[in-house]
Amino acid sequence: LYKYAGFISTNVAALLHTDAVPALNWILPLGISFYTFEVISYIVDVYLGMTRPIRSLMDMALYVSFFPHLIAGPIIRSEDLVPQLVADREFDWNNIREGVARFIWGMIKKIYVADVMAKVVAEVYGNPDRASSSALLLGTYAFAVQIYCDFSAYSDMAIGSARMLGIKLPENFDMPYLSCSIREFWRRWHISLSTWLRDYLYIPLGGSRRGNVRTYVNLMLTMLLGGLWHGAGWSWIAWGGMQGGMMCGERFFNISEKPPKELSWKLVRWIVTFHLVCASWILFRAKNLSQAGMIFHRIFSLAPGSMPVDYRPLVYLAILLAAELSGLRAKITSMLNDRPVLARWATYAAVAVFVLTFQRASNPEFIYFQF
Repeated sequence: LYKYAGFISTNVAALLHTDAVPALNWILPLGISFYTFEVISYIVDVYLGMTRPIRSLMDMALYVSFFPHLIAGPIIRSEDLVPQLVADREFDWNNIREGVARFIWGMIKKIYVADVMAKVVAEVYGNPDRASSSALLLGTYAFAVQIYCDFSAYSDMAIGSARMLGIKLPENFDMPYLSCSIREFWRRWHISLSTWLRDYLYIPLGGSRRGNVRTYVNLMLTMLLGGLWHGAGWSWIAWGGMQGGMMCGERFFNISEKPPKELSWKLVRWIVTFHLVCASWILFRAKNLSQAGMIFHRIFSLAPGSMPVDYRPLVYLAILLAAELSGLRAKITSMLNDRPVLARWATYAAVAVFVLTFQRASNPEFIYFQF
């Protein structure tokens, strides 16, 4: 009702060519989609006997409103979180150490990559009719980086803050842009949402057990609803439809979900998959379908126009990618763990102060807060 009443009423009014149906512009509660999914999964699991009902109202309220993951996930099932919440815990410095390190890493990704990339994206997508095809392509690549670093940064900070409290939250990302197929991408991207859609939509609809045609229908319905979950708008629905269509295409052409062994073929599939994902991000970022169509047209028609000249974000990106892919972050964490306590915490404090002092971001809000 909060999220979709306005969208439905507006489209009904347009369909009937009347102003009789008033548009509802209510303010959405933060994280409404995330805790709605958690409550649905809890009700279904209890009904099917897959988990025990929570007897305490306080425990139930704590499960739904546990603050680290409340606003933007990960989506956690009661059987994974409630036992940890009600268990007796002892203070553990290891949890504090690991939680602080993870939280700081998320803060670095948010401030020095996501928010910096957001400026490039805003410059390009703010006036796409004036941007050249190369600028729009660069802006789309920048948004792919922005949304990953923004969302995964929140997950890092949620996992880190929960770990400081002695609670282990599941991982939500696994280097999704290294995927060699769309289905593999969805196993690596927003993992908690992917598994939720699989377990509570795709499988109950019949999954892949009722023939190819029914499988394609189930995939499309699941991803269309996944798109609608992100937002009440036709561009979100189109984004979900594009994801479902690409998954159906992979099944139709028997493209394996597993990456191929041959390096050359693996490279080709990675490039194709990455650009298909980036193409879908245009629908995600554009204001509406009309703007998305215009952006696609200008990219493929090699349209002339302006080009952003600030390449500093690429430097930040290169440093962070090198740290992530080379395992440098894990090596630094391991090295710090071997240092004396005072030296370790002095390093954490210095990094946190540096990040907060020299950050130049002007976009503190996380993208997924709107969902």
